[in-house]
Amino acid sequence: MPTLKELINEAHVLVPTITCKELSENVAEFFIIDVREGSEIRESGMIEGATNIPRGLLEFKVQPNPEGLAAETPILVYCGGGSRASLAGKTLKELGFSHVKNLEGGFRSWQEFSS
Repeated sequence: MPTLKELINEAHVLVPTITCKELSENVAEFFIIDVREGSEIRESGMIEGATNIPRGLLEFKVQPNPEGLAAETPILVYCGGGSRASLAGKTLKELGFSHVKNLEGGFRSWQEFSS
């Protein structure tokens, strides 16, 4: 059985990252998912336009669907630092989404970049 570190490393390989600068220049292209828990968002805020879907609920809340999100929809996931988002991105790919990226450094990097 793989360790958590191994699972995260595998996810990092499967889900490409995007920098804060790249996101800021292309933000309208993505459906942005904040995979943190609500309490984290209440404490620190979130990226404008993002949708909060905690990592543990992704499979229940997001599926490729002709009436909703198409499998080809560009999706950006982020968490506090990047590891949960990588795991979430891997899950989204397993669900059938083909264009998933992870925000490099997560929300902490976004806050530094935006200030």
